[in-house]
Amino acid sequence: MAQWKVKNLVVSADLKTNIPLEKLAVELPNADYNPEQFPGLILRFEKETPTMLVFNSGKIIVTGSKSVKEAKEMIEKLRSVLKQMGIKTSSNYEIDVQNYVVSGQFEYKNIDLMRMVTELDFVQYDPEQFPGAIVRYPPDRGNTTFLVFGTGKFVCTGAKSDGEVEEVIRLFEKEIISKYAKA
Repeated sequence: MAQWKVKNLVVSADLKTNIPLEKLAVELPNADYNPEQFPGLILRFEKETPTMLVFNSGKIIVTGSKSVKEAKEMIEKLRSVLKQMGIKTSSNYEIDVQNYVVSGQFEYKNIDLMRMVTELDFVQYDPEQFPGAIVRYPPDRGNTTFLVFGTGKFVCTGAKSDGEVEEVIRLFEKEIISKYAKA
């Protein structure tokens, strides 16, 4: 069975209130706000924490977290700052996972990518351009994309939950990777 780890999680939320980005940028030293270049405020509370994109509408995108819990903690930190500034936000917001990025290793350590690209029309592989095969899976829906390397290492993007990640990797390894593993 493949082993994998979350490398990046992208989530969104709506605090259901207008946020004065200029005022927030002044209050927070780690905020970067340049509306001529980008309409949102870019915020990182500490050097190694996830990055937040905060928009005037109250919508937020958190990127760089490793879990939904970590993303929620960042949103709560922002809500606390806004509360100190006298801005009320909804405590009844939903977090929507937009994308998981995971990396891992399949059980098989030697994958025949040339045979895979020859036999499957949903695989792209040009070793002169990139050392990994790009596979949209499942091919009929294509909501997840794998980068598969000959060593059995992989990156998977597009899933929206831990359960979906687990299931798509399990099926992909069983239905595709096992057939192209070299002895």
